[in-house]
Amino acid sequence: MKIAFASDFHFGFGDDALAQAAEALRQACSEADLVVLAGDLFDSRVPKQEVVYDAVRLLSEAKAVLEAKATVSGLKLRLLRDGTETRQTVPIVAIYGTHERRTKGLVNIIQVLDSAGLVLNCHAGVVAADLNGERVAIQGMGGVPEEYAKQVLDAIEFKPLPESFDVFVFHQTLRELIPAVAEGIAAADLPKGFDLYVDGHIHWARELNEGGKRILLPGSTVVTQMKKSEASPKGFYVCDSLSKEVVFKEIRVRPFVYAEVEFKDAWPEEVIAACRLKLEEIALKQAGRKPLVKLKLKGSLAQRLSTSAVDLTALEKEFGERMLLTLDRDFEGADLKERIEALRKKRGETTGARGAGAALLRERLKERQSPWAEDEQLFALLAEKESEAALKHLLAREI
Repeated sequence: MKIAFASDFHFGFGDDALAQAAEALRQACSEADLVVLAGDLFDSRVPKQEVVYDAVRLLSEAKAVLEAKATVSGLKLRLLRDGTETRQTVPIVAIYGTHERRTKGLVNIIQVLDSAGLVLNCHAGVVAADLNGERVAIQGMGGVPEEYAKQVLDAIEFKPLPESFDVFVFHQTLRELIPAVAEGIAAADLPKGFDLYVDGHIHWARELNEGGKRILLPGSTVVTQMKKSEASPKGFYVCDSLSKEVVFKEIRVRPFVYAEVEFKDAWPEEVIAACRLKLEEIALKQAGRKPLVKLKLKGSLAQRLSTSAVDLTALEKEFGERMLLTLDRDFEGADLKERIEALRKKRGETTGARGAGAALLRERLKERQSPWAEDEQLFALLAEKESEAALKHLLAREI
């Protein structure tokens, strides 16, 4: 039996999210008997009706293709939950992610799709698939707050089914991948005895083996954070339950390029010239679809010049038609520490580093006469450390 594993479509995060999820689903349906989605199909807990409409249309198409294949192949599906077993016909299995999680007692969007017959929600349940004498059992845990993940795993007591190719699907941070999340779970906390573990949430695709557990991370199908790790290929995995072979299938996406330019005691004109050279190089390599580009500027300026001495406005305008450009200043200037300290004193030293940083950002934007300086929603998102939502807000305004 062929099983496709995909994750983190983030429906609602701009046009790219829908187009690239469609690409992944269509390929997955053509290559697999069963499709498993590891959470964060949607970008928000309560998505807009237009976003739900597009997702329903896409999932309906995928369901029709897979059901037609199941009719020919003889694939049989059962859902086991709360001690009961029911026959099923939908060859799309899903869990909810952290973006879709809602307070206890409220219905999340994955439950809605399950009720509509578009996916099988396997949170705290088992989907058993039988095909030509092979049995695959999918069990899942939807995304929960990191500090409660171990507690929920222990409470549900997941156990593999006998004589099955057993897959455990979840949507959490793993400490082996992101050690800074101290309250997250580790591979050792995952239930024992499964043939394969599939984790959503992490946005770059990879396979790893930790403590004898084979773990797949399908990654996201769309760039939501302009980080270096997101420049890796996007796609999904296909697993053969008989041979246990796993293959990553890359999909076509909007190109994303992350690059760095480093300086030491540089003059403003040197910084701008080096950035222009790098951006021209990127533009020449990226033909076709307008790429996402993040250029990170690192280093120091000559003679303790202020960072505001480097005006990048002309570069942004010059390359604006050829790429969706983000310029990240990470170089040192004489004014940085002094201005943050001055802002703290001005506020009676009651503002923390994050608040002072936001105030400094607003001041710089005003100096450049940027409309973002008066965008209260942007600063509210930054204050709440909602970096993904802030990026989404920026991209929506730019498009």
